[in-house]
Amino acid sequence: MLWDLLQQYQIANRQSESEALAKRTHTLDGRVHQLELELNATRAQLKCLTELLESRFGEDLNGDGKVGR
Repeated sequence: MLWDLLQQYQIANRQSESEALAKRTHTLDGRVHQLELELNATRAQLKCLTELLESRFGEDLNGDGKVGR
C-alpha cells in the first residue's frame, strides 16, 4: 500500500513536471529532448519495479537470469 502511494505521487509529480516543461518547450527539438528524458525516467522506474517484484516473488521476471538486483 505504501508502494502504491509512492508510485502515485511519482506519477503525478512527473506529469506535472512534464506539463510545465511542455508549456516552456516551443521547438520540436526541445519537445523530442523532453520526451527522451521522460522515456529514460519511465525505463528506470520499470527497472526498479521489476527488481522489487522479483525480490518479492522470488522469480526472474525479466529473463536476465537473476532474481532482484
